[in-house]
Amino acid sequence: MNKEHSNELEFAQIEKRLRPRLMQMGREFFGSDTEAEEVVQETWLRAWSVRDRVEFTDAYILRIARNVCVSMWRGQRVQTELTDEESAAITEITPQEEVEERENSEWLQSRLQRLPQAEREVWQLFYDEGLTVEEIAEARGTTVATVRKTISNVRNRLRKDIRRHFFGLRHLLIFIIIALATGIAVAAIISPRGTVRGVIEKVFHLPEDTTICDIPEVMPSYRGDVDALYRHIAFEMHYPDAAQADSVQGRVIIRFVVEKDGRLTNFEVVRTPDDRLSAEAIRVLRLTEPWQPAQNQGRPVRCHFCVPVSFRLR
Repeated sequence: MNKEHSNELEFAQIEKRLRPRLMQMGREFFGSDTEAEEVVQETWLRAWSVRDRVEFTDAYILRIARNVCVSMWRGQRVQTELTDEESAAITEITPQEEVEERENSEWLQSRLQRLPQAEREVWQLFYDEGLTVEEIAEARGTTVATVRKTISNVRNRLRKDIRRHFFGLRHLLIFIIIALATGIAVAAIISPRGTVRGVIEKVFHLPEDTTICDIPEVMPSYRGDVDALYRHIAFEMHYPDAAQADSVQGRVIIRFVVEKDGRLTNFEVVRTPDDRLSAEAIRVLRLTEPWQPAQNQGRPVRCHFCVPVSFRLR
């Protein structure tokens, strides 16, 4: 019989012998046959993965099972607690994982040390030494019901401590950061002037949206109304002397972009009777800055706008 086959037979015998005890441990932890079975299966998977490098004992298997229970409590998988020599031989873990595992083990041991001596001894006999509740009751001269109650009390106390420990300050800080990020994102969406979004774009060097909108939800506008715009144009405009001497008149149509901050850029002459008139129209329009920018979904956007400027000789 080869060595591998011998190991498989030995493992099968250990599995058969310890299965009732592992099921009992799972039930004591979780009060459920389903979760107890999960504890058993996970324990054997971990044990099988190191079968060629570790000499199995009942205490070692039960120690793996105890750590499986703690891992299931936390809702995540953790490395089985091993001695330094076994850990080095069995698994390769990152320095961060090694530190976290040591901290977890030290924390759990510190919590156990705070328990009353009688409760701590019962816990260790059950989970570390692998004794049954009947054997513990007989050894300590008490009843099975008392042992079960003691184990249940310690388990519930540790469960609460574990939850508080693993939702500590670090997790609270993460929660606060996520909440702040969510709040900023919402503010960036609903901010009517897009101020928050602009700050985010500058801080994180996000590319600015340079899209020019032709039909926004809210059109850009001069301060006040259209009449105020044309009064301003009429007040500032000077009829070019050369154009007036040549009797040039007519309507100039200027197209431009109203930027998010209200500046006017990208002037284009759509129609003009004379370049001298269009140059004057552009000069006067520049004096009307700043405008109220166009908006989409409450955010300022770039937008095209056209203004006709009339030149008439008196």
